[in-house]
Amino acid sequence: MVPAKTDHWALLRRVRAGVGTLALISTLAACAMDGQSPAIQSAAVPPQAILAPPESTVEELDEILRTSSAVAVRDTPRTAVSPNILPGWSQDRQAEAIPALLNSCRVLTNQRMIAIGIDATPDDWVDVCLNAASLAPNDQQAARRFFEQWFTPVKVETENGGTGRFTGYYEAQLRGSRKQSAKYNVPIYGYPGRPEGKTLPTRAQIARGALGKGRKPLLWVDSEFDAYVLEVQGSGRVHMDDGSVVGIGYAGQNGHRFVDLTAVLSRNGAIADRSFESLRRYLDRLPESRRQAALNHNPSYVFFRLRDGKDPVGAQGVPLTAGRSLAVDPRHVPLGALLWLHVPRGQGADDVRRLVVAQDTGGAISGPVRGDVFWGHGDEARGRALATNAAGQYYMLVPKTHTILTQLTERTSR
Repeated sequence: MVPAKTDHWALLRRVRAGVGTLALISTLAACAMDGQSPAIQSAAVPPQAILAPPESTVEELDEILRTSSAVAVRDTPRTAVSPNILPGWSQDRQAEAIPALLNSCRVLTNQRMIAIGIDATPDDWVDVCLNAASLAPNDQQAARRFFEQWFTPVKVETENGGTGRFTGYYEAQLRGSRKQSAKYNVPIYGYPGRPEGKTLPTRAQIARGALGKGRKPLLWVDSEFDAYVLEVQGSGRVHMDDGSVVGIGYAGQNGHRFVDLTAVLSRNGAIADRSFESLRRYLDRLPESRRQAALNHNPSYVFFRLRDGKDPVGAQGVPLTAGRSLAVDPRHVPLGALLWLHVPRGQGADDVRRLVVAQDTGGAISGPVRGDVFWGHGDEARGRALATNAAGQYYMLVPKTHTILTQLTERTSR
């Protein structure tokens, strides 16, 4: 926790000098998490142009986006807009996204991030992250004002200007044991490593022992279906037979293409729709000898690791936040990017209109407008994840930093 009399402007000068950026961000973030507000912006005599948001209009950024061929990431169209036109912007509780942003700040303030086709340096994020950490917890108006002052929304579109598909995922729940038995006979393997440019055995080959007899599973679970769901979701909590709960997270993949098992079986008429419940009922009806053959339609296989922390960790290396973390295709959207998500779900379900942070990836998440919302763990999270499956769109919130705007301007003038 930062002491009440700390000279935050002196700390910021240290940041500008390259001293202790990560430690300072972490300290202020922890202070915000504990319900404390360092009130950085209220310091008496702030140094000029350290914490004031840069002056830039939507029209200026949009002109840069339209005229600079270097801005597009893999030819993904982008258009700058005003926050006022974001669907549901004024109804969201943006303060709930601050902890997710602060988690990403620990990475963004220490490495470059590719955003709308340019390099965003750690310096571009320092002032943004410090201001985010200074906000009082759950102050919705202050949080909304912060995002409006420090970011410009940029609409991300497919190449033909259309929408993309958005789904939901959750932390799977399984039952397991450290020892194989008649009940617990489905292995969960750790990642054996994969040489660059090469693939590991397929799912069918792994089931036949292709990893070798010396490869011991991390643990054993009691359901092929639950193990498959774990692979799709990427993380889970295993309720062990000794009463303990073990967290496991994504460690790697065998390099083979992911094939959606529900899509294959629905096309073949084996299941009525592409829901997990239909898949579960189908597998339950099969004799044990045929279940593996059905699963082998998907050659992709996911490996796992035992997790130290309570929360699952995404591909960015930071804990995921329920309802505020999004899995994206990093070829088009950089990890750490803030996104305004709008997914009209219809059929009586609520729209998904909220601020999220790109913090994860997934084998099935491919394309410029494609995302997977992390909803947490438990029955409610599972229900929300299964209900999130519709066409939608998002807007990337681009930091209004002088460095970024200067780079864009320089590229435009070339």
